[in-house]
Amino acid sequence: MTKELVRALLVGALCVPELLAAQGDPVATRVQGGLDTKFAQAECKVEGGDFRVSSGKTYLKTGLEGSGDPSNRAAALKNGVRVVTEAITSAGQDKSSAAWYWLGRLYLQEGDLRGADSAFTRTVALTPGCKDEVKRFRIRAWAALVNAGGNFRKAQQGDSAFLMYRAANQIYQNAPLAYMNMADMFNTANQGDSATYYFGLAAHTTPTDTDEVRLRNQALFNYGALLLNSGKAADAVAALRSYVAAEPSDPSGKKGLAQAFRAAGMTDSAQALERQLVSQAGVSDSTGQGGALSEEDLMNIGAKQFGDKNYREAAATFGKVVAANPWNSDAVYDLANAELGLQDGPGLAKAADRLIAIEPLYEYAYTMKAQGYKFTANQDSIIQAIVTREALPVNLEIQSFAPSADSPSLTGKATGRDARDANNRPIPARPVTVVVEFLGKDAAPVATTEVTIPALKPGDSAPFTAAAKGAGAVAWRYRVK
Repeated sequence: MTKELVRALLVGALCVPELLAAQGDPVATRVQGGLDTKFAQAECKVEGGDFRVSSGKTYLKTGLEGSGDPSNRAAALKNGVRVVTEAITSAGQDKSSAAWYWLGRLYLQEGDLRGADSAFTRTVALTPGCKDEVKRFRIRAWAALVNAGGNFRKAQQGDSAFLMYRAANQIYQNAPLAYMNMADMFNTANQGDSATYYFGLAAHTTPTDTDEVRLRNQALFNYGALLLNSGKAADAVAALRSYVAAEPSDPSGKKGLAQAFRAAGMTDSAQALERQLVSQAGVSDSTGQGGALSEEDLMNIGAKQFGDKNYREAAATFGKVVAANPWNSDAVYDLANAELGLQDGPGLAKAADRLIAIEPLYEYAYTMKAQGYKFTANQDSIIQAIVTREALPVNLEIQSFAPSADSPSLTGKATGRDARDANNRPIPARPVTVVVEFLGKDAAPVATTEVTIPALKPGDSAPFTAAAKGAGAVAWRYRVK
């Protein structure tokens, strides 16, 4: 049910030379590599501050642009954190957005993401006008870390990738990509609970960039699918509802939501959504992309409608499959049974005739045909259907169809019958040769083979297998030679 899980990598993020990975803290190294190397004044109008805060700014400039031993630049940053912290904790600057702003930048330049996150949060709380500027600093660090995580994934260094993604999420929590990559890694490792958790975090981000919104929506779908698979149907309903609201043209979300409704015991909601899916969507022969449902999708919905004893809607759903693929024997069989549930004589007789055209040695098809005529009290046609059924030398039940890429096959079982003619005289058992045709999308044969069923005494059975070489088979039929 679910779609293929996203394995996105950040495009265009700043790349830090791998040589730096061996120098110091790998997280701090990448954060520093993603930031500017020149000091810049605050663009937003920060408020407050004293000489200690000004000293902190100077220390930041030295840490960025100072020459000489790198340890001296690191010491400058450390001193900057010290003096600004003193201003906040002991000099009454705790309400100064300037103090928190410069502290955040100092922490970020050191690679202390926890400290930077806390300081930037206080900055924006005190001066909301700094929100966009602070966000830019966060994103620069986040992008460098996510890009590094992607490089580690390519190199199959999972632990290092996790380290980078976790750090990225520490400094910026409103982008889905790092969460998605972590979720995908857990899902690949069959750690479903952790995968669900991180898809949930990605699903609850609120990005504005088009690509990130699309990624967030994919997280919503994956989150809902994993919740459903783990038996948390009510939570899955909430997640998939959000996905459908975000991607109303994607039928996969509605299919998943309908399943979640049923699992949560919300049968009326499921039926309404399934009705909408059937009425609005076209039919595809495979994946159901582009607003269409696959034949398998429609068959599944029809089976649920039939199970609800909603025979009229089940007949309409199966009828849609038959209209798209008249030789789909399963759809024709299910359509006939839905018509039987409706006691629709003409509809049942017509569906039975369709089934007989596909598999003329199938005893039950003639029984349904006779029942259809019984509903309309057509005695002559009842007799004709029964006479034809009773003369069948064997009952051939097809059990599976494997389209394959270029080698379609059928398997089933043939059972001998006590065959009788129109005068009720026994018909001796005899071998029966059938010509099996595997059909393409246009209903033209793509492969043909002959199978001879041996003479079988009443009640005896023999396996039936028909295989051929040919590409593109989507259905089958056979005729008695």
